[in-house]
Amino acid sequence: MRAVGPGVLTGWQAAILHELYRRTLVRLTGGREDKPNRTQLVQRLREVMRDEVPLQAMKAHVALVGDRYLTNTSVQRMAEHLRLVAQVETAPVATELFHHPDLGSSDLVVVTRDVPGLFALIAGTLAAHGVNIISAQISTRADGVAIDTFQVNDPTGEVVTSATQWNRLLDALRAVLVREQTVDALLQRRQRAGRAAAAFGRPKITVDNQLSDTDTVVEVKCSDRLGLLYLITRTFSAEGLDIASARIATEIDQALDTFYVHGHDGRKLDEPAGTARIRASLEQALTQPL
Repeated sequence: MRAVGPGVLTGWQAAILHELYRRTLVRLTGGREDKPNRTQLVQRLREVMRDEVPLQAMKAHVALVGDRYLTNTSVQRMAEHLRLVAQVETAPVATELFHHPDLGSSDLVVVTRDVPGLFALIAGTLAAHGVNIISAQISTRADGVAIDTFQVNDPTGEVVTSATQWNRLLDALRAVLVREQTVDALLQRRQRAGRAAAAFGRPKITVDNQLSDTDTVVEVKCSDRLGLLYLITRTFSAEGLDIASARIATEIDQALDTFYVHGHDGRKLDEPAGTARIRASLEQALTQPL
């Protein structure tokens, strides 16, 4: 576990700042957007990592990730991801924690082989251990290695620093990802301990097929609560949808979460049946207790 002091941008802050810069640049240049220079990025990675991993692994990483990842991820954070990717060659999952006491949050980086519903498995494990997700950045390499970063805290808005709690959570996450444990069993254990959540009111859900050329955009606005992302992403998984990207935002006690999703075949949802079905499924899931 690492602590990051004042004046240092966290991963999610850097991503937001870079996204703002990118959008402003596109607007000022009339819509022209330069593609990331992958050759230069490999060279910068080599300067940062030196001989920690083979040069071929650096080249492969830069070649296998998408433009959005390269645009929104610092070279230092890419190096951290590469160190974790190397661990996944011999282990089912690799994780790293970065604590930000001044912000009251931590960054949890999870690198593992992608599986259907991976986001839901991670989100559910966090919820079962009383850890709240503030934001998430997800990326999957072309070879199926998922690199997901979650900005998290406890439900009171404080940073979770207990080594015992984190060790217990990460052990559970590994067990879930290798199918030795289920998220439902973890949540049932939490409910038996008297920490079950109450049902919530009707959410506002928007499903749009025009905002993206490749994905259906689903926007969910509702009261925030522990486990909300698990309920949403579990529903996507049950409907056979993959999450291409997600933007998580919370204002006071209201969540405004946006997901870019598509079917396993890479296509958008059919209209009107597909878009109506996912809207109904989410409405039903989000009015139930966790």
